[in-house]
Amino acid sequence: MIQDFDLTARWSTLLHAHFTEAVHNIAQLWPDVQSLEVSYQIIEGFDHDFAQSILSQPELHYDASNRALRELLADVGHGAIHPWVRIVHLPSDQVRTVSQLRSDDIGAMLAIDAVITKISGVRPRMYSATFKCVACEHLITLNQPNEQELIQPMECTQIDGGCGMNSRQTRFELLHDRSVLINSQFIELQELPEQVRGGAQPERLRCIVEHDLTGVGNPGDRVKGNGVLFIRSQRKHGKDTPVFDIFLRIQSLERQNLALEEIVVSDEEEAEIRELASLPDIYTRLSDSIAPSIFGMEKIKETLMLQLFGGVARLNPDGTRNRGDIHILLMGDPGVAKSQLLAYMGAISPRGRFTSGMSASAAGLTAAAVQDSSADGRWTLEAGALVLADQGLAAIDEFDKMNQSDRSSMHEAMEQQRISISKAGINASLRTRCAVLAAANPKAGRFQPISEVPFTGQINLDPPLISRFDVIWLLTDEPSEDKDAKIAGHIVKNRFSGTSELLVNEGSRPDPTKQSSVVTPSAHTEGHFHRDFMRKYIAFSKRSIHPNLDEEARKYIIDYYVGERKKAGDFQDTVAITARSLEALARLTEASARIRLAETATLQDAERAVRLTKTWRYDLMGENFDETAIASSKKGGARHAERTILDIIDRFQKNGGGIAQLLDVINEAERENIPRAKAEEIIEKLNQNGRLMRPNGYDTLQIV
Repeated sequence: MIQDFDLTARWSTLLHAHFTEAVHNIAQLWPDVQSLEVSYQIIEGFDHDFAQSILSQPELHYDASNRALRELLADVGHGAIHPWVRIVHLPSDQVRTVSQLRSDDIGAMLAIDAVITKISGVRPRMYSATFKCVACEHLITLNQPNEQELIQPMECTQIDGGCGMNSRQTRFELLHDRSVLINSQFIELQELPEQVRGGAQPERLRCIVEHDLTGVGNPGDRVKGNGVLFIRSQRKHGKDTPVFDIFLRIQSLERQNLALEEIVVSDEEEAEIRELASLPDIYTRLSDSIAPSIFGMEKIKETLMLQLFGGVARLNPDGTRNRGDIHILLMGDPGVAKSQLLAYMGAISPRGRFTSGMSASAAGLTAAAVQDSSADGRWTLEAGALVLADQGLAAIDEFDKMNQSDRSSMHEAMEQQRISISKAGINASLRTRCAVLAAANPKAGRFQPISEVPFTGQINLDPPLISRFDVIWLLTDEPSEDKDAKIAGHIVKNRFSGTSELLVNEGSRPDPTKQSSVVTPSAHTEGHFHRDFMRKYIAFSKRSIHPNLDEEARKYIIDYYVGERKKAGDFQDTVAITARSLEALARLTEASARIRLAETATLQDAERAVRLTKTWRYDLMGENFDETAIASSKKGGARHAERTILDIIDRFQKNGGGIAQLLDVINEAERENIPRAKAEEIIEKLNQNGRLMRPNGYDTLQIV
């Protein structure tokens, strides 16, 4: 049995034995470094009983360890600094999820695996308050253990030299200069998406961080919070109730800096992944495993497979960053299985999130400054879907129907991969390093192939936002007897191969999603890979493989880009490809190499990237791809006709004293092969847009 008075001495012995150099570094680096991290494994090796008592009596050890550290610093001439001991790497039996916390855990040292979803501002908190009795000017010092209530003296005690008056007879004045104030911050932890049971709401836990731990976490960060659970009574109508809220006083934070660290890959699974990666048909098997219940879409599934693995994000010497995530937009008629594809991708991707643009939360897709519902009403920062999907994938359905305010912040979230928040005194930048898979429907219900508006202009998205997607697939629902028969056969077969959900829930039928025939990821067996195995394959590849393009691959991509740039098309302002597309090709090439677990992307990978790029560009616009049509939402013919009419009006203006006659313009347009009805329609649109005006009535025109 370890006595309480012996704790400080034990801590001094431990610090002398293992942490002398680390303590010396604190003295040299103060105030940049204000705490000493002590691994629980070292404490357990030092004294097993001593280590066990830390878990059951954390508050006593917290005070004793800090006292021992400061005494050690005072012995070497640094008594003016006051650092803290932070215990990290708690044993696995002390790790909990938020939903697992129970009354037995109160007062114990625990580790909570979670993601930060909300942070408050850093505020000073009274740690030790000094009061002065107004009657006799006697000083009274009280510790303040409760962060929600200031404890004041009941009386000026005579034993300490006071006058003996109670709080009704005298007044106590708080002396801020003699009190001890510390920095404190409230943060909210939410259990990780992979820990949430199907259909359950992820639970949250309010936490308090103090001293040098304040201001280090941002919403979206995955952390392991080590600390002590405590309770505070819920208040109703100004009275305490017997129901208590649980809080966590965090004593140390471990940032999960490693990408996708939460997905553990065993040695056997790693060997299986490496064996699979060397197979010649690995690309086909992986793409077939994406939403196998959806018929066809081979090319689309191939690009989705590349999106899961992604390219390599790179930091440049000048401080800029090139993203590695691949963004894909699915534009399609209703009923072409877009939502099913998105839901499957959100489930299969590590750190995947599925959301709808119509039903976004208060934080929306990005992030928001929201006013706290607590009594103080302070503003806090709350993370949205893109921030929580950091280093994963965000699948956004109904992308064209999301809020205008969220849509404007998507530009920065997709290209710079961060969100800047400036509201209510909060200025912060949150990371959104995730791939975006979005789906959008046409404004008119179905796409109109015969129209002067390109397909990208028939959805409710701004051209600058569309240009940030690396791949844009067009999914149209066109009747085809042979194809329709195959799709119908596949749907009916898939429908009746399933098991009744009610019988599965009752337990009278096995769950088909957990049967071994589907989950065996062997190189020697056919079939689709299970979601869990795919998730491990992707996480292992993204963590371990960071390919570079070899000389042949670089030359192939550059030659394709230069060749496309030469294509001027039928109109002068046509741009066939932009530099942003060149970066997209490089990302697709790197992703192709990652699937093979290759550190070098070869010509084969570059050819795959170019082939897929040619396919989606042809499906979207045919042989003559026109980036200007995407930017202006007008096809080349419409732009040419508009420019021709403006040139005609300009000529007549110069010859007619600054005014052109409508009839002359329409007659000249007919000579330029622009029909009368079309000319009148263009003139009307130009007039509505403010580019033309009618200075002397309907029959006169003038360029603004």
